[in-house]
Amino acid sequence: MNNNVVFVSNAVIDISVPIASFPIHSGKHQSTVDQVVITPGGNATTLFCGARLGLQMTALGNLGNDPMGSLWTSSLTVEGVDVSQMIISQDYPTSVTIVPTTPDGQHVFLGASKSRNSGPSVFSREWSEIIMDAGILLLDGWSYKAMGPEVNEAAIEVANDADVSVFFDPGPEILNIPRSWTKAIISSSKVVLLTYEEAEHLTQVKANPDEMTRIISDMGPDIVLLKLGPEGIVGRSSAEIVRQSGFNVTVRDTTGAGDSLLASVAFTYLHGYSFEEMVTLANGTGAACVQKLGAGVHAPSTEEILQVLTNSGINFSLKTET
Repeated sequence: MNNNVVFVSNAVIDISVPIASFPIHSGKHQSTVDQVVITPGGNATTLFCGARLGLQMTALGNLGNDPMGSLWTSSLTVEGVDVSQMIISQDYPTSVTIVPTTPDGQHVFLGASKSRNSGPSVFSREWSEIIMDAGILLLDGWSYKAMGPEVNEAAIEVANDADVSVFFDPGPEILNIPRSWTKAIISSSKVVLLTYEEAEHLTQVKANPDEMTRIISDMGPDIVLLKLGPEGIVGRSSAEIVRQSGFNVTVRDTTGAGDSLLASVAFTYLHGYSFEEMVTLANGTGAACVQKLGAGVHAPSTEEILQVLTNSGINFSLKTET
């Protein structure tokens, strides 16, 4: 089994600020209700969670030559993530996002959606070789503007030529990406993950979750996972459809739930789990994530994921090899 997973996306630091409630009023002091969390966010949450599940995670992207960039690399290195091929840029600072979060899990992202068109202008031989040696290539929608669409297209071309499975999660940035481009990426992907709102924007139709997964599946991917938040997940493969309700957990912060869930899907895909098991572990991973403030270093551990499943009466055994 090839345990290598490569994520192409720029670095970002999340500063999670726990506030009592929205709205935030100018000119007034609103005390935090917990400690502020400063951590690598976005793709780093996937990298953390994947490493904790036992995958060999590699990051390809850009970060600034600044203290936030150093925090990003040092935090991930401690977890065993390979950050050696990240591009350290003098021209683009490491992106920082402020995330005010209420005790019931509401949050908002404040900040630029990562450095714009940071490249690289030429896809390097080193990056190509890393992707060709991987089991999975992960892409997200943030990289469309952050790194430029050409970088994503080049990465997919390398992966498809080497028969490396492409996973794509467009995320909320889908609203700012041409639908034609998103559909083209989906058609070249093996696995696609979206929220219902993202799927509705992409398809421009209102449909029940089962029908929505069929519409997206017709675009080309082998597997479609529709994330429904507390209502769970609907998944469709070429052979079956799996519906699973959300687990009953106390939600503290939904930041990073989809990012950590992506790691568990990669894990089950590479280890040959059944499709139902893939959906189950993904659902449990998301539920484990939302119970804590902040993403990144607070991505769920294996023990936390399994505890969610155990509490729901599910005995799930993690494989270490195929």
